[in-house]
Amino acid sequence: MLAEACIIGATAAVAVLFFSQGVAALTGMRKALCQVFPAQIVLPLVGLIGGTICGSFVKYIAPEISGSGIPQVKAFLKGFPMQLNLRVAISKLVGGVVALGVGFPLGREGPTVQLGGAVAAVVGRVGYQSPAHRRQLIAAGAGAGLAAAFNAPLAGVMFVVEELSKQVSSLATGTALLACFFAGIVSRYLGNHTLDVSPSSLFPKAEFFASNVPFCLILGVASGLLGAVFNEAIIKSIKTHDKIFKDRFVLRIALAGLLCGLVIGCMPPDFRDFAGIKQLIFAHRSWRFAAVALVANLVLTVVAYGSGAPGGLFAPSLNIGAALGALIGMLEMTMLGSASSNSTLALAGMGAFFAAVARVPITATVVVFEITADFNLLLPLMISSITAFFVAEKFSPGSLYDRLMELQGFKIEETDKTDVLSSLRVRRVMRKKFDVVEDQVSLSDLMQAFKKSPHKAFPVVEDGKLVGIVTRTDVLNKRELLDQNAVVKDVMTPDVVTATVEENVKEIVMVLDQHGLSSLPVIDENGAVIGIVGRSDIIKALASITTTRPAG
Repeated sequence: MLAEACIIGATAAVAVLFFSQGVAALTGMRKALCQVFPAQIVLPLVGLIGGTICGSFVKYIAPEISGSGIPQVKAFLKGFPMQLNLRVAISKLVGGVVALGVGFPLGREGPTVQLGGAVAAVVGRVGYQSPAHRRQLIAAGAGAGLAAAFNAPLAGVMFVVEELSKQVSSLATGTALLACFFAGIVSRYLGNHTLDVSPSSLFPKAEFFASNVPFCLILGVASGLLGAVFNEAIIKSIKTHDKIFKDRFVLRIALAGLLCGLVIGCMPPDFRDFAGIKQLIFAHRSWRFAAVALVANLVLTVVAYGSGAPGGLFAPSLNIGAALGALIGMLEMTMLGSASSNSTLALAGMGAFFAAVARVPITATVVVFEITADFNLLLPLMISSITAFFVAEKFSPGSLYDRLMELQGFKIEETDKTDVLSSLRVRRVMRKKFDVVEDQVSLSDLMQAFKKSPHKAFPVVEDGKLVGIVTRTDVLNKRELLDQNAVVKDVMTPDVVTATVEENVKEIVMVLDQHGLSSLPVIDENGAVIGIVGRSDIIKALASITTTRPAG
């Protein structure tokens, strides 16, 4: 599993590099065209063409790539029937590159999360793993996609724990940690820099004093309120698009591209490749520039995301937060004369607004800290992000990604409460009395055991640990070995689908159906067989629940 985590992290980093380079190439072509022809003509036309291409991908090839992809990954991890495979990975890569490259004001970090999860799903299908194992790998792959996009491995891990899996266990966290750090290392080695705002001679380290605390609180409150409005606007935009256009994704995304191109064509050149964020932080632009950046990013993101274009909300959230923080920093500078407040609060605003939108204050703090590498930012980041989280939660409760899942028809609460199979754990239904065979038992003795047992398969153990499984068919297919002193190890199947005691029975039923099996061995954390769970065991457990449940 550790080796798989390393492979997933490295592969996700390479995929993210292709994604970033593709977006950069299309963005460069778009800017070059603006040097030859009027931007007011080029950008709307390019947006229209790119939107048509993206809409065609969503409509005809992979409907799963619509939006950021994070709700789709969460739905998959919750056990819903959501596709996450090579087709989705390639489609998200191409569709996301086109959408962002032609000027949709969306982020690449959401798509890279889905891309990393799809990569992990493909790697996870190579061997036979339990559903819990695959979920851990996919969550780790999704975190690796985020880590590679931002060069922020800790943020990737925190996003897995805080938003995707919402579980803290040594194995799950360790897998995510390894995948994210490998993704970060490979991404940095390959020279992938999505948002480089590290301190330099042009941008000195942040300064934080006691007098800044009230303005950090103001920033947190403002970010929380605006974040709540932003989330409601995103939901409203999706519902409006669905009502007007329904599933005509080609038309709705093409029109969104046209509109975004028209607006961006009338804005300053810095906004054509979304470099306005760096201008706010490095160049200390005027309040008018910050206000335009705030309003334009807010409105265009709502329009673009509501259309279903394949793009995320991370980068737009950072842009909006930076603009809001810069405005409040200018207010503080006017009142207190603090020259460093502008850039400090602009960076703190990035984390605060992201925390208000995604409801992940720890991830928001860590991701901004990692991309700036400035310890002086930790306190203003923490104050503003946590304040923004509580304010946003007060006025618009719930994670945006959970609400987006509900719009797609995935009802988490209803499933958890009413699905009996999901509420049952393997611990409750497994058989603790079972037969196993040692790997060095002769085939003749094994055949005698099959004659005495009603079971058609035995788990094979070596020093108490599961090493394979052997069936009556395995022996009959190699009956020529019976006279050659062969042992169980010579005919067994070493790749075994297993279960753990904490997995829910619904997943076990899906695995049994997928592989055409009648039962699975249950193993502990050391690989020792501690039980057997089969279809008959599940039926008996359901029957006992039905007969003991009170009427009504």
